[in-house]
Amino acid sequence: MFKKRFFSYIIDFLILGCILIVINSFIPVSDRVNNLSSELLSLSESFIKDEIGGRAYLSQYASIFYSVDKETFLTTLIDVVVSILYFVVYPLYNGGQSIGKKLNGIKIVSNDGDVGANALIFRYLLMDSIGVSILSMCSLFIFKDMNYLIITLILAFLQFLVVIISVFMVLYRNKSLPDLVAGTKVIEVKE
Repeated sequence: MFKKRFFSYIIDFLILGCILIVINSFIPVSDRVNNLSSELLSLSESFIKDEIGGRAYLSQYASIFYSVDKETFLTTLIDVVVSILYFVVYPLYNGGQSIGKKLNGIKIVSNDGDVGANALIFRYLLMDSIGVSILSMCSLFIFKDMNYLIITLILAFLQFLVVIISVFMVLYRNKSLPDLVAGTKVIEVKE
């Protein structure tokens, strides 16, 4: 079952990635984002050449990082909405199957029957960075610069832990951490 889940995840990741690339190609990148990206590159080069100290680098990096995320808020919001459509709405109306799961003959069910919207939402808030993206977007309006950078790094680390813990849980218990929290499980589809 681990292999089927793993390949399903890879297929879904690639499909969603392609969808997001196509959608994002229609969103123009502002000159401000391009300028901030150039500033970030110059800042990194200055740090590597020892022209700037670690504390100054981190402070300037946090400011630029915050500005880039603020400028790309709309793109991030669109990415989150499309991810929710792909991982929550699509499986909800397709018997608990994403495209990857359908191709691998598995589906998500709740512990007591068919999977519902709430279970899928809880499951994918923990998985696939949807929850992290939402919390990061909210943090943009609460924190600034260094605090925002710290919050996003902590969230990214927590997401990494969820993935690692889930991999081991699936290997040894056939149930991921998001499955445990959402009250779901992945089963093979009987044909």
